[in-house]
Amino acid sequence: MLRHALVSLLLFISASLFADDDIYVAKEKDQYNTEQEGLFDGRLDNFALQINLASYHPGNASEYNQFNRGIGIEYYYDYFFIAGGYFWNSLYRDSFYAGVGKEFTFGDVDWVGLGAIGGLITGYDDGQEPRPALIPYLFFTKDRYTLKIHYLPEIGEVEDDAFGFALRIKLD
Repeated sequence: MLRHALVSLLLFISASLFADDDIYVAKEKDQYNTEQEGLFDGRLDNFALQINLASYHPGNASEYNQFNRGIGIEYYYDYFFIAGGYFWNSLYRDSFYAGVGKEFTFGDVDWVGLGAIGGLITGYDDGQEPRPALIPYLFFTKDRYTLKIHYLPEIGEVEDDAFGFALRIKLD
C-alpha cells in the first residue's frame, strides 16, 4: 500500500513537472524551424501604392516639367519600408528609383509626421546611370490615404531645389 502511494506521488510530481511539455515542444519547433519566411509575408495590408503627382521648382518653374506622373510600390516592415517605382522627372525623362525609408510621427499624433527615403535614382545627367539620393518628406495621413510632400535637393542637371507631391494608398 505504501508502495502504491509512493508510485502515485511520483507520477503526480512528474506529471506536474512536464505539464507544459507541449509549450516547450512548440517553442523548440519554432526555434529550429528550417522553413524561412520570404522577404514578403504576403500580407496585403503591408503594401501601399504611391502615385506621383507633381513638383514645384521655386527658382525656375518654367524650365522644368511640373507634372511628374508616376507610380511606385511600398512594403512596410515593423521599423522601416522598402520602395521602388517609376516617374516622369523634371527633365522630361524616365526615372526609376529604389530605396529604404523610415517614418516618424509626433507622440500620439499619428496623422502627421516626417519621413525619409534613401536609395538609388536614374534619369539625371547620365541618363539611366543610377545615382544615390536621400529625400526627406512631410506626410499627412487620413485612413488609408497619405499626402507626401518631398523636399528634392538639386540633382544632376536640375540646378534648382524642388518640392514633390505624391499620394500613398494603403492596400488593406
